Amino acid sequence: MRIMAVARKCISTLKKIKRKVMFKIKLWEMDRLWELMGGSCWGLFPPSFYYTHTEEEIERITKETIESCKKMLDEF
Repeated sequence: MRIMAVARKCISTLKKIKRKVMFKIKLWEMDRLWELMGGSCWGLFPPSFYYTHTEEEIERITKETIESCKKMLDEF
């Protein structure tokens, strides 16, 4: 019985790892397509950014990025 429990736990862990890897691959593909379509010229962040950060983090990072861009423009 112990062997079966260990096997189930191992299989469960492997499935979780597979899901994480597949999600990372999906994010990578989304970012490559975004770059291919010219998104890096028009977008502030790649699509994966919005899937890997919370709403609060997105707002905070966006404000910080815009402020730093404005600062660079003022110095220019």
